[in-house]
Amino acid sequence: MKNPLTSAPLAALGLAMTAVFPPTAFAHDAASPNADQILRQMSAKLAGAQQFTFKAHRQADAALVGSDLPQDARLEVALARPNKIMTKAVGGKGGKNLYADGQNLTLQDPKQNLYATVPMRTSIDGLVDRIDRKYGFTPPIAEFVLSDPYKKGFKEAGMSVSYLGRGTRSAGFLGRKTECHHLALKGKAADAELWVGVADQLPRMLVATFKDRPGHPKLTIEFSDWNMSASVNAGAFTFVPPKGAMKIPMRTTAEIEAAAKKGARK
Repeated sequence: MKNPLTSAPLAALGLAMTAVFPPTAFAHDAASPNADQILRQMSAKLAGAQQFTFKAHRQADAALVGSDLPQDARLEVALARPNKIMTKAVGGKGGKNLYADGQNLTLQDPKQNLYATVPMRTSIDGLVDRIDRKYGFTPPIAEFVLSDPYKKGFKEAGMSVSYLGRGTRSAGFLGRKTECHHLALKGKAADAELWVGVADQLPRMLVATFKDRPGHPKLTIEFSDWNMSASVNAGAFTFVPPKGAMKIPMRTTAEIEAAAKKGARK
């Protein structure tokens, strides 16, 4: 499976760090907090919650979303392990909705009133893997909803981590400040800075730069309004088409490539 930090999020419906840090692989200065332990604690906090909700402000350069324009979306996210997730755009530009209820996956473009649905009977981890392999993109914030973000996300990508210090981040409607550990992550294809709450061990901000792509495009995610004991109605994960919505096929990567080759031969 391609890790979301090492592959660009391309979408069938248009869905969806430049500084060089000097860390050694999962090492830390004796005088600094253990950066690897902080990353593990964050992962354990996310993995241990069976249901949770949060909000995310996701900004992606155009090169990462297969578009001429950058994506700026404010998302509401709900998750129920092992197989239900919903990401819903509530503002910004370029936001798309994703619904997975353990039986089907739906991608919706609310602006154009289009949607595509395919069978997807699998866990959240399986969902991320299958749509990556078959459709060539990764869901928004996928790296933070896996069953083990440390092992299956950052570690699988071969990323090293080091500690940069403490700082505060402001996010959410009221701009509430949160004291955070500031981590540097360095990988082969991407580098990142990650802020993790000191008190709650939850991610507060990620800034990633994709070194393997022309222009080194960036992805920025600000997290807020975490509710780690949320009660989410199961119906929230099942897509119900709005009035007048048009269903379209969800084209696989293979189908898109075949169509491109056919067009090139004409």
